[in-house]
Amino acid sequence: MPSQGRKFIIIGGAGLVGSAIARHLANDGSAQVIICDQLGSSASGKWANLPAKMADLWTPDDLMTHLDKAWRDVAGVLCFADAGHSAGDMDALFETSYHLPRRVWDYAVAKQRAIYWASSLQIYGDATSDQSSDPAVIAGFQPKTAFGRAKQAFDYFAASQGTGPDAAPIATGFRLASVYGQGEGHKGALASLPSRARDHAVSERPLPIYEASRDWVHADDAAKIIAQIVLHGHAGFFDVGSGALTSAAAVAKASEAATGKALAVEARPAPADAHPHQTAVADHSALEKLGIACTFRTMETGLTLT
Repeated sequence: MPSQGRKFIIIGGAGLVGSAIARHLANDGSAQVIICDQLGSSASGKWANLPAKMADLWTPDDLMTHLDKAWRDVAGVLCFADAGHSAGDMDALFETSYHLPRRVWDYAVAKQRAIYWASSLQIYGDATSDQSSDPAVIAGFQPKTAFGRAKQAFDYFAASQGTGPDAAPIATGFRLASVYGQGEGHKGALASLPSRARDHAVSERPLPIYEASRDWVHADDAAKIIAQIVLHGHAGFFDVGSGALTSAAAVAKASEAATGKALAVEARPAPADAHPHQTAVADHSALEKLGIACTFRTMETGLTLT
């Protein structure tokens, strides 16, 4: 284990990525998971993402109080909350992407526990991947989106602490590609393009799309990699994605192949706040150096209903 304790706190553990990580950690048998999240209404279906093997369930408002009481049993805290990402709420975005992990950082330093957080490939902007922990390198990235800028802010903070007295014993940022998978029902219209394409094909509704290419990764594939890094206590920055770009048109075709139904698409101009051509893709070299296998399902396989 990376530190004393056998429990991992997953903030955002009922979300798409957080819940997938929770399942992998809990099913491993060597760790227990505590979920910290807001579930919303029963109609959203987010409650269904909670893992069966859940040691406890905390509300975000009580997070720090619970941590102060339970810290001896905690191995690490994973920050995977994602409010404001697609809703345009910059205060909510920076709260979950910077201020929240910043508070957890102080806990991790004080109690000498591990901290892990969700970063994004979007911090690279139009540049190629660079997983250096040099603060100057991170400061040199030019993200094209507010989401990328928020993630860059915390990555820079964490890297700038170095290995001194204000550093956590294990600090790990996961630069995630665009994630899709089952368990997005609570997102409604903000669900990923692949999930919306599948659902529209099944219900035989036309899908509005704008031309864009992204590195898409299935939540379970991303979670498998993240769980391995967490359980072995690896520190640093790691790209987590397929390593290849997939166009919106290719996503639509994959949804047809996965569902066996035709999907009518309606071409739309890109929204003003969109950055459709995200050229950065995950670089697996840092993972491969650790001996972590990077295997990813095809989009068609990822969209197949089970």
